[in-house]
Amino acid sequence: MIKLKWVAALAVTLVFGHVFGQTNSLPKPTGKYFVGVTYLSFTDEKRVELFDNDQKSKREITVKAWYPADEKPKPEPYLRNMNFAIKYMILPENMKDLMTNSSLNMTVSSDLEKYPILLFSHGWGEQNSQNTILMEELASHGYIVFSIAHPYECKYSEYPDGKISHIEFGSLRFQKIMGEQQSPKAMALLMKLYGATNNDERMKVFRETGEAMPTLFASPKYWTEDLSFFLDQIKGINESNGILKGKMDIDRIGALGMSLGGVVTSEICLHDRRVKAGISLDGGMYGSLLEEKMNVPFMFLSGKRFAGCGPLFSDKSTKDCYAFAIKNADHYNFTDHALFPYPMIQFMLGTIDGKRALDITNVLVLSFFEKYLKNKKEMNLLAEAAKFPEIEISSNLAGDEPRPKG
Repeated sequence: MIKLKWVAALAVTLVFGHVFGQTNSLPKPTGKYFVGVTYLSFTDEKRVELFDNDQKSKREITVKAWYPADEKPKPEPYLRNMNFAIKYMILPENMKDLMTNSSLNMTVSSDLEKYPILLFSHGWGEQNSQNTILMEELASHGYIVFSIAHPYECKYSEYPDGKISHIEFGSLRFQKIMGEQQSPKAMALLMKLYGATNNDERMKVFRETGEAMPTLFASPKYWTEDLSFFLDQIKGINESNGILKGKMDIDRIGALGMSLGGVVTSEICLHDRRVKAGISLDGGMYGSLLEEKMNVPFMFLSGKRFAGCGPLFSDKSTKDCYAFAIKNADHYNFTDHALFPYPMIQFMLGTIDGKRALDITNVLVLSFFEKYLKNKKEMNLLAEAAKFPEIEISSNLAGDEPRPKG
């Protein structure tokens, strides 16, 4: 039985000028491919589920995948079982009849022999369809994108057979995380970050935030294990999956994530050599990244809460590293809720137009992976970012690409 008081608390404590969207379909992706979507699930027999109070069950992950297709899609709904998601998971009513640009279980496009792979991690307490607009955009340009639902911290996800998984509000671990996020100290640290004026002060806030919420910031390691476990399954998927068989380029794998998922992206880039490039969407700097540097290209794309952090962020890889802050965007502008907001998250949307925020995100995310996974060396990320006057730009590049004026 779902405890609604915890649902309400969840919506209020996700610390990490808009109107309800009136459209009943997502924006069309800009790539040359149509988009297919499929569902997968796996059980990791080697790991115990930490959100099981008895810790007797094994860790399961559900995965939603978008990929390039040749046939014009018969649009799928944004979520199956949407009535449940709206009633119990506080998704907005204006998403009830929302249709995507993806079709279920279509054949992967025959245009290319194989396509690069991207892994996506959602925000804490969110769901693995939260960036469907971005997932469809990437798939339409020739990527196979797997969005991993990190169970019991994922608001809502779906198995291939239509069964759903959702947050377990009775989990003692979940309640402990909620308590940490609701503490006055955690909220004060967010405000303290806004007031930080130099890198030493910012680093101190990042460290103190991790110390104030130790259970929450243990999750990125747990989620990174989900990603590495899924990567262990890639070879088998490529050999036997009825839809994706033979179509994945396992030598070209990138990762991206939003909020806590962005922290997970930095962790997987630090610790799993199979991942060749990564992007953090408003994820900040926590966990291993406080002490270590990555050895793969990386991009931080953030909102106003991380404005000023650019030089601190862009020094976190020995390879090309970018830090772009959209100064009038906030946390949920990096999700589909930029177009489909609801009252509980209004305070986490900036003053930027919702579509503008998503357009900027789509352009920069796609450009990054085109350069570093598809080896389009002519792609100039600094020039792409400079097209948007809202962006504060920082990079560790010292001559490989000209720094834009202004």
